[in-house]
Amino acid sequence: MGYIRGFMHGAAVGTVIGLCVAPQTGDKTRAQLRSLSAAAREGAMTTGRALSKAKPMASGAVQLVATARHRGEHAANGTASAKGAAV
Repeated sequence: MGYIRGFMHGAAVGTVIGLCVAPQTGDKTRAQLRSLSAAAREGAMTTGRALSKAKPMASGAVQLVATARHRGEHAANGTASAKGAAV
């Protein structure tokens, strides 16, 4: 957690310093920041949509792995319930 916090503080300080020494007008810089923030928002929304679609597939994969592991443990122990069971 400390690494992420340090990274965020460094990004904030770097942004402030960059804005202070920017070789362009304030109006142009603000327009550029608005454009970049809109692009970042769109990227975050796209990522959220992709994650919401991936979550059910990941849950299904976790369940499949758990079932296979359970059957493998039974097979390794020689338990009768695992014999002839399809994976």
